[in-house]
Amino acid sequence: MMSVKGICEERALAKNWLSGTALPLWTSVGYDAKLGLFHERLTLTGEPIETLPRRLMVQCRQIYVVAQATLIGLMDGRALLETTFTEVLRHFHKPETDLKWVFSINPDGSVRDARCDCYSLAFVLFALAWLYRIKPNQLYLELADEIVVVLDRHMAAELGGITDGVPRPDEYLRQNPNMHLIEAYLALYEATGAQQYLTRARSMYDLFCGHIFLHDHAAIPELHDSLWRVADLEQAWYEPGHHFEWVWLSRRLARASGDDVTGQIQSLLLRALDEGIDDANLSIERVSVLSRERTISRRSWGSCEYIKACAAEAEANPSESGIWADRAACSLRALRETFLSTSVKGLWIDRVDRHGGALSTDVPASSLYHLTLAIVECDRVFGTVTPKFYASKPAPALFLDRDGVINLDTGYPNKPSDISFVPGIAEAIKMATAAGYQVVVVSNQSGVARGMMTEADVLRLHGWMASELSQQGADISAWYHCPFHEQASVDVYKYEKHPDRKPNPGMILRAAHDLNIDLSRSKLIGDQETDMEAARRGGVTPYLFRDGDMLTFMAKVMTASL
Repeated sequence: MMSVKGICEERALAKNWLSGTALPLWTSVGYDAKLGLFHERLTLTGEPIETLPRRLMVQCRQIYVVAQATLIGLMDGRALLETTFTEVLRHFHKPETDLKWVFSINPDGSVRDARCDCYSLAFVLFALAWLYRIKPNQLYLELADEIVVVLDRHMAAELGGITDGVPRPDEYLRQNPNMHLIEAYLALYEATGAQQYLTRARSMYDLFCGHIFLHDHAAIPELHDSLWRVADLEQAWYEPGHHFEWVWLSRRLARASGDDVTGQIQSLLLRALDEGIDDANLSIERVSVLSRERTISRRSWGSCEYIKACAAEAEANPSESGIWADRAACSLRALRETFLSTSVKGLWIDRVDRHGGALSTDVPASSLYHLTLAIVECDRVFGTVTPKFYASKPAPALFLDRDGVINLDTGYPNKPSDISFVPGIAEAIKMATAAGYQVVVVSNQSGVARGMMTEADVLRLHGWMASELSQQGADISAWYHCPFHEQASVDVYKYEKHPDRKPNPGMILRAAHDLNIDLSRSKLIGDQETDMEAARRGGVTPYLFRDGDMLTFMAKVMTASL
């Protein structure tokens, strides 16, 4: 078992891999500037395989990756997103046809496969949701509505859900495109607040509970007949990675709707934890529903979904968060050592055998979607003091620096006895909350990088400070910190100009993403020029506090009279 320190360090290493190597590689070498689209695959030496057709699904997954990274401050991909989606529309969207979208094109831009695929449409909807979060454009919603009509008219299955596409590839229905369609509807709901998308997600989740998931066997078979039955259980199998993906998705649905999904999650985890995780803490490929025969090879995506499930369960069950953090840390380490330790940084081995030997001969772009989501979810859940709530509609926030604003700056305080609160801070927080602001802490903590404290020390201290303030009626929505520094003595945290480290706005942008914050109406109080610059870069109004009573200062901030 790992310590709390383990999840902190593994999370930092994973985030460094994503922001420092994977994103730069896949938005440069992995991008075909001539076509304005992403490459399908790279070789294990990091060269694009230019002869492959380009699939709509891959383009949309990469759009998500760049949009997510942009929203949380890891890069500015707005121009790349605009160019790419323009080319996606030009090459894949066929508005004159009944089905509107094609599956793939050739490298010269001509149509390769004209069929309309539901899995691809789910990811178009997903990409549209993330593009809308970057820049609210009515076109994205019009395209989403157009796709919903196509699904309803041409691809609806008899008992609910969707078929695989038109024309259908075979007589089976598959759980996978239905799962990703729920994910897309939830993303659209979170981006727009439009109830219709949540209603569709809940309806499809009812189908999952009533037909797709076999409760008697605690398994999700991959193949069903046209009435969502499993004709031959002897031949049926389930993929543990999909069980974990449904766990994460169920928690997201619960957060959006308030529905109780506890029973479904307990059943989903029952077999997947017992049979689906190997001794290396990785998710195996598949298990027979009846015989329980296991296929021990591993894919990177399955373990990413396990990590996401661990984060979701830690967030939903605070009393068990240590258990899930430990599981996530062990799997992150195994992911790093087994899949991400490649000679060309930013690549991965996509599939390995039971001994860890590589089974894949190139690197599929499509897996970056899984890797990004897993790393971002771990950072959100395990890298902050858990947010108290998520606003259903965009709300303003008051961002506070920590040392010198919440507590007196005594020089790298790292335990409760080091903390003396700034006079008036609790009343000031209550004033901001009463005025409709979420209160969010964003704090550089280079003492971690310098070896003066651990990141676990910071998290524990923030938990204590949150409790102390809450006892005075001063509730803080979330605490963010940046442990990275360019002059770090602890290698894990050595990073030149980390996106989260003020004056960069990463922590502000992450909070806005996590908590649905309207930055244009938000304010920041800090005591350093780096705080002011971070606010300006994040689109937030800055206020410089030097010393004195915070309640008096807050009254002026709330009336914007400084």
